[in-house]
Amino acid sequence: MLGTGLGGIVTFFWRKPTNKSVSFLLGIAGGIMLAIVMVDLVPESIHHSSLAYAISGLLLGFILLSITSKFFRKYIKGEEYIHTGVLLGLGISMHNFPEGLAIGAGYIATAELGFGLAIVMAFHNFPEGLSMATPMNVGGWSPIRILIATLLPGIPMGIGAFCGSLIGYISPEFLSVTLGFAGGGMLYLTLFELIPSSYNFDYGLDATLGIIVGLGTGVVLTFLF
Repeated sequence: MLGTGLGGIVTFFWRKPTNKSVSFLLGIAGGIMLAIVMVDLVPESIHHSSLAYAISGLLLGFILLSITSKFFRKYIKGEEYIHTGVLLGLGISMHNFPEGLAIGAGYIATAELGFGLAIVMAFHNFPEGLSMATPMNVGGWSPIRILIATLLPGIPMGIGAFCGSLIGYISPEFLSVTLGFAGGGMLYLTLFELIPSSYNFDYGLDATLGIIVGLGTGVVLTFLF
């Protein structure tokens, strides 16, 4: 919750962005999410089991978020950017649960391993919280509301840690599919929500620059944490 919440806190310092900065900010958010999926989630999913399990989870997540997104658009009225932010929160929540399982299982091994994993995950969740907060900020939500919204996706990680501590041993195949599932959902949101939204204005160069900056930032943060 602290990690994703820190991403929300950033919006306290950048209110009422111009259309040009919106293109750049959404591009950064899209780039960060794309880097997390391709450099972190997918390789981690493959590492836990095999390419087949990872791809299966990836496809399931992609399809589910596609259906969920269409449901939001059809039955839930509201600001487009808010929809994107809420859906990103859902994707981050799916990602956090299996990571919570790993933390809980780590604590069963040694307290030092579990605590170390928790700290790493907290830092790792910062760019995800920032990606979620950016469209909400553009959509006009207040900083307090955004902060509360970005705190919520951290809860599944705590639930996952509790379950992991009870189970002790987590099937590598299960972790592979769930991580791939989260990656597929986030990939859909990035390719069909965040990045297209960054080109909604006449600032395509700024959107592209933002995507490049976001990709670089996401890769660096993933390797650091």
